[in-house]
Amino acid sequence: MEFRHFNGAAGSYHYPETHGSGAAFADFNGDGFPDLYVVNSAATHGVLTAHLPANALFVNQTDGTFVDRAVEAGVADTSFGMGVGVGDVDNDGHADLYVTNWGANRLYRNLGNGRFADVTEQSGTGDLRVSTSTAFADIDLDSDLDLYVANDVRIVGDDLPECYRGLIQIYCGPGAYPGDSGSLFRNDGDLRFTDITDSMGVWTEAGRQLGVGFADYDDDGDFDLYVANDHEPNFLFRNDGSQFAEVGVAAGVATSPDGAPEAGMGTDWSDYDRDGRLDLGVCNFQWEPCRLLHNAGAGRFADHTAQSGLGGPTYQTLTFGTDFVDVNNDGYPDLFLANGHVEPNIEILDSAGPRYAQHDQLFLNNRDGTFTDVTATSGLTAFSAGVGRGSAAADYDNDGDVDLFVSNNNQRPHLLRNDGGNRANWISVELEGTRSNRSGIGARVTVLSADLRQMAEVRGGSSYLSHNDLRLHFGLGRRTKVDRILIRWPSGESQTVGSVPARRFVRIVEGEPWTPL
Repeated sequence: MEFRHFNGAAGSYHYPETHGSGAAFADFNGDGFPDLYVVNSAATHGVLTAHLPANALFVNQTDGTFVDRAVEAGVADTSFGMGVGVGDVDNDGHADLYVTNWGANRLYRNLGNGRFADVTEQSGTGDLRVSTSTAFADIDLDSDLDLYVANDVRIVGDDLPECYRGLIQIYCGPGAYPGDSGSLFRNDGDLRFTDITDSMGVWTEAGRQLGVGFADYDDDGDFDLYVANDHEPNFLFRNDGSQFAEVGVAAGVATSPDGAPEAGMGTDWSDYDRDGRLDLGVCNFQWEPCRLLHNAGAGRFADHTAQSGLGGPTYQTLTFGTDFVDVNNDGYPDLFLANGHVEPNIEILDSAGPRYAQHDQLFLNNRDGTFTDVTATSGLTAFSAGVGRGSAAADYDNDGDVDLFVSNNNQRPHLLRNDGGNRANWISVELEGTRSNRSGIGARVTVLSADLRQMAEVRGGSSYLSHNDLRLHFGLGRRTKVDRILIRWPSGESQTVGSVPARRFVRIVEGEPWTPL
C-alpha cells in the first residue's frame, strides 16, 4: 500500500494543514471484501510540489493486499482533502462516495463497473467551506439517504492570523477564526439534494465542527445527530420528526461535568455495556480526557469517564480517531483511539509534555463498565508512533476479526491487521434495505446468543473524518451459534431471523430470509 499523506505545510501555518485526513472502508466493487478510500490534502496557496498529491482508492485483492485504482475509477481528487463518507445515495446497490475538502466537496456516484462519476454539480452538495466529517442517514424516513456535512471555521482569502508562543510561530487555534455552521442536505431523488440546514433547525455558527455521527439515541425510530465541536460546547440535535432540537446541555453531552467546553475531535456511538441503549464516546485535545457518556435513558447521559478507567490514560494524549470495536470477539465493544498532536513544535515548546507523534491506544472492555489499557501488549507500540487523525474499522481480510486503518498527518498510514481476535467466535451481518434505504444505514440489529444480547446500528459515518465498513461485526466468545437476529429497519419494519451458526458472514435483505456469503 503506497500512500503518504501530504498536509501542504510550507511555513505559512494554514489552520487546515493540521486536520487531515480521513479514510473509508467499503465494498465498492461488490466482491465481498472491503476496499479502502484514503483522503489526501494538497499544497496550500500556490506552493509548488514535486508531485500532485491525490486521494487513493485501494481495491482489495482478496489476498491481504491492495492496489490503488483511484485514477482509473475517476476518484483521484487533488483538492485539499479532509474526510469521506459512504452511502448508496441513489439506491442502485453500489456504494457512493462523498469527499469533504477545504474548498468544494465532491459527490461521486459509483457506476458499478469500477468507475465513478462526479455528480457534485448536479446534486448541489459542493459546499465551498472548510468541511470536515460527514455522515449519511435517512432523517425523514423516505427510504433514501440524506447527508450532513460538518464545517469547522470560516477562512476567507489569504489574510490569515499569525500566532506565536514566545518567538516561535505556531498554528493558531480555532478561536482565531469565526465558527461556521454545518450543512444538512435532503435527498430529493434523481441525485439531487436540497439544503435544509436552516429549516430543520440545525443552522448555527456557534460551533467549530469536527466529528459527527447519527444514531437513534432515544429509541424513537428516527435519527438524531451528535456534533463534536473544537473548544465549543458539543451539539446533540434530537430529531423530532419535522425539525431538530438542540438538546446537548440538557442531555449532559455538551461539556465536561463542570460545565467547561472541551476540544471535541472524534466521536462514536456504541452500546458498550450491553444494556440496550446507545452510549457515546467523544475524544478531545491534550489535558482533556476522552469522555465516556453513558446513556441513562429518558434523554439523559451520565459521564462515566472516571469510573470506566479511561480518564487517566487519555488525559495527556490528543485524540482524533475514535472507534468502538470488539477486537477480541468477546461480545463487548472495546475502544481504539488514534492519537497525534497538531503542533509540530510542541516538543520545543514543552519538552516535558506530550509528543507530536503519539502511539495509538487500545482499551479492552472488561464487561463491567470499565476498560483496561492494553496498548503496550497489543502490538501498537511495536512500530513508530504517528500523527494520528482519522481511523476506520473493517474485517478487510474476512478472517473473522476487525482490523483498523489509521491515517497519519503528513506521514504514511498504519494498516493494523488483527491477529488473534478470531480465536473466539463471531458473526458478521450485512443488510440490504428494500422499503428502507438500500445501504441499511440506521437499521438497529440485536443479536441473541445464549446469555448474550448485543445491539448495534448501521452507521453512515463516525470516528473522525472517516467511515467504517457497513457490515456489523458481533463477537460471540465461545458461543457456537446465534439464536435469533432481530432487525428494526428504518422503514419501521421489524424482522426476525432464526438460528445462524457462528463464524458466518450473512446477508439479510429486508423482508427475506438470511443467506450465507
